[in-house]
Amino acid sequence: MKQPNFVTGLVLVFSLVFSSQVLAAETDGLAGILKKIDSLTCTQPEKLPGFYAKNLVIMVDDKRALLENRVKDYRQMMSDFRDMNCQTQRQVLSGKVGKDVSYVLVDEIISITSKSTDTDERQHSVCSYMFVREGSQWKISLEHCSSLPDYSIGPEDDALYYFHNPVY
Repeated sequence: MKQPNFVTGLVLVFSLVFSSQVLAAETDGLAGILKKIDSLTCTQPEKLPGFYAKNLVIMVDDKRALLENRVKDYRQMMSDFRDMNCQTQRQVLSGKVGKDVSYVLVDEIISITSKSTDTDERQHSVCSYMFVREGSQWKISLEHCSSLPDYSIGPEDDALYYFHNPVY
């Protein structure tokens, strides 16, 4: 009787390992699109609309955002902050790639620093990105991000700790 339990356990472990690798392989292409967007955000924001679908909806917390305004904000940020450094850490939590519709759920931390103004802006969010296939390319049709506390900041590290990590 112990033999079938061992075999069953071994099959379960292998299926979990392979299914997580399949998820990673499935969503790598979508994560790659998000990386391309990250690289353009602080350098060439005018190229961002090419990654988004015609019927785009962007939600940030409980507010709707327009892509045109986001591009203007990035351009303004680039003129305000010299020697700017933008970094994004992203971990794919879940995702599914379909024939015409796909999604990824990610945990992301965005950090923007500027030497000229001693700026250190950080945003920790969980975001869902819905993709639709337009021709042969995946385009983002829904971006919905909800802010989370920035756990990388401790009370001893930053005087704005309670601003970044509000208690609700």
